[in-house]
Amino acid sequence: MIAVSEDEDEPRVCSTLRWKDVSLPQSVTEADLDELIFAELRQRWLKTARIVGSTLELCKARSIPINAEVIAARIQALVEAGKLEAAGNLSMWRHSEVRLKARAKSP
Repeated sequence: MIAVSEDEDEPRVCSTLRWKDVSLPQSVTEADLDELIFAELRQRWLKTARIVGSTLELCKARSIPINAEVIAARIQALVEAGKLEAAGNLSMWRHSEVRLKARAKSP
């Protein structure tokens, strides 16, 4: 984790890890991690820090050896792939938000 500021109110970079630089443990697949992340997401905006934290807790409860930076990198990859929507700079977890993609409204 890279902290730029000690003040909780000021924006700070939490991680710069990119998904292409992640090596998952053999016991964990992208689909496994995606399932945990999607279980925490909603249609409404939620702070990236909240999703990272709650997904990390799920990983710990299931003895999945994944850290917060890996979760954040996967969230960013899902946004880049168009599977999630994001607002703000995703490297600043407390100052960005994510949500499930909005469903198209029926005519």
